[in-house]
Amino acid sequence: MDNPSKSARPDAISGKGIWFVPVWIGLGLVFYLLNLLAGSQIRSPYWFSELVLYALLLIGLWANRRYNIRKVISLPRQWAPVLYIFLVWLFGMLFEASLTVTGQGIGGVHPQTLASFILAQGDYLPLAIVSWWVIRKLHPAFSELYFFSAGISLTEGLIFTGALTAMILSPQFFLAPFGLAYYALAYSSFIALPLLIIDEGLLWDARQVKPYPVPLYWLLGFGIAILVRLFWGLVYSPLVARLFDLPPNILVVH
Repeated sequence: MDNPSKSARPDAISGKGIWFVPVWIGLGLVFYLLNLLAGSQIRSPYWFSELVLYALLLIGLWANRRYNIRKVISLPRQWAPVLYIFLVWLFGMLFEASLTVTGQGIGGVHPQTLASFILAQGDYLPLAIVSWWVIRKLHPAFSELYFFSAGISLTEGLIFTGALTAMILSPQFFLAPFGLAYYALAYSSFIALPLLIIDEGLLWDARQVKPYPVPLYWLLGFGIAILVRLFWGLVYSPLVARLFDLPPNILVVH
């Protein structure tokens, strides 16, 4: 049984208060634009694929607020989890195409394209599966999954690359809220975006679940992503590197 009252509530898509998703998207886009204008970063040949995802996110938000299209799209319940996981992977690969290590290879995990995409599967696929599991068990709406994605992103920004941590400790610390919003935007563009296409109620189990506060989704995303990234670094990456005889990697995580 679905929980229609939660799915249909006014803030299910946009959120409310300090968790108003369009504001977070706007802040993230400001940070992206500032980086783009700075022109100091090496770019992938397909750097614009990231913008495609952000455009889909904005169009999806508008279309659902106006036409509620995820409720209009007819989809068998048994196929909804498969489609969600596939879309997270597909959008994740599109985002990965916007990254590069050297400016020549495509992907942000390894300087060489093929190696980078092989290694990336150990991150994107587990994140897709655990995100589906969270949706099934906790029944988040899009706005809540957006901040679950933000929690996942913090493991990269604060720990594994430390880019956000470095920003907080730098003279440009005042840009940290924009950087945080950008990380949330980037990860939600593949983890949360499918819920603008798929009716989230099709992914829920039959239990009635009380709403959870948004900060809990931040913490849950952070904790789950730590486990996924430890699996990637300690198990998946060494295993596939040996299995496929991948060349040495100069980067640990993207």
